[in-house]
Amino acid sequence: MRNFFVFIIFAATIAASCSRNSGSWKGQELPGDSPFIFRMNVFATDAEKLISFPVWFNDSIVSAQHIKKITRDLHYVDVEDSGGTDILSKEVPRERREYFFQPNGQLKGMKFTYFYDDQEIGSVDFLYKGAKDLNGYCAVIASDTDEKTDEFNNESMDFPYSIHRPEKQTDKFLAYRDTETGNYLFFMTKRKYWGPLSVDSILHPTYRDQVVLGNAYYPHKRYRVQNKVNEMDVRTVRYDKKTRMVTTIMHYEYPFEYKRSILYSSKGFCTGYIDSTFSGNEFLTRVISEMELGKSNKPVKITHRKENSQNRTGRISIELIKYE
Repeated sequence: MRNFFVFIIFAATIAASCSRNSGSWKGQELPGDSPFIFRMNVFATDAEKLISFPVWFNDSIVSAQHIKKITRDLHYVDVEDSGGTDILSKEVPRERREYFFQPNGQLKGMKFTYFYDDQEIGSVDFLYKGAKDLNGYCAVIASDTDEKTDEFNNESMDFPYSIHRPEKQTDKFLAYRDTETGNYLFFMTKRKYWGPLSVDSILHPTYRDQVVLGNAYYPHKRYRVQNKVNEMDVRTVRYDKKTRMVTTIMHYEYPFEYKRSILYSSKGFCTGYIDSTFSGNEFLTRVISEMELGKSNKPVKITHRKENSQNRTGRISIELIKYE
C-alpha cells in the first residue's frame, strides 16, 4: 500500500503558492474565531465531501497548540457494549481519517483508509498545494490506492468526495467546477443577491449545479435550482445572532426533513449534536452524538447512538480522536 508521503515527488510543485487562487474579494464578513477546534457548521456534514475547501478545523487553534496530526478512527460496536476507549483503540477501525497540518494550522494533506473484516481494502491520499484563498479554497491532488481490491474507488467509499477548480470570480459570486462531473459550485457572497431572481439572472444555474449563499467558512444555505426559481435538496445553517455560533442545520429532501441541533457548554465548546429525521410532522428516528472532551477541551471520543421513536437504541458507532 502506497504511503501518504509518496507525494514527495510533487515537492517541487507544491512549493509554489496558489497565488492565482488567492485574489481578494469583498464578500460577507467571516465569523469570529470560535474557542472550539472543529468548525461545527461544516464539520461532520456534507461539506466535508468538498475536499477542495478544507475549512473544517479552526486553523488558529491548531497552530497555537502545535498540532501536527489529527486521527479519527470510526468503530461500530454492539448495542450492549459501548466499548471502552482503551479496548477500542487496540482494535482495527472500520474507517480511519488522518489529517496532517502545517505550522500555521492549515491542512497540508489527508489520508482516508477503509477496512473490512480487520483487513485494509483501500485508501485515498490528498495533498494540498499552497495556501487557501479567502473563500477557503485550495488546489488538491488525490491518489486512490486499490491494491487490496479492484472494486475500491470513489463511488464505493463510505465517504465519496468531489474536487473543484476555480472558474470565475466577480464582486457578486465565486464559481468553481467539479473536475469529474463538470457541474458548478457557486458562492453568492453578498446577501443582497440571495433572492431567487437574482441567483437565476446572475448565475443561470442548472439543476445539477449547487448554489451556496455565503462562503465556505460561513454558509447559510446550499441548494440546487429547478425551473429557475424552485429550490431542491436544500441545506440551511442557522447561527446565534450574538455569538455567531451555529445552532441548527436543516436538510430537506422530500419526503424527509433532517434537523441537527448542536449543543454547547457554557464556555462555548461543543458537547454534542442531535440529528433527527422527520416525515411531515412525524418524528421517525434520531442519532444522538455525545462528545467527550479531553485536554484543552478537544474532543477525544464521539459516541453516536441511533434511536427510534420509542427511544430504543438500534446502532452505536464510536469515533476515537487523537492529536499529535
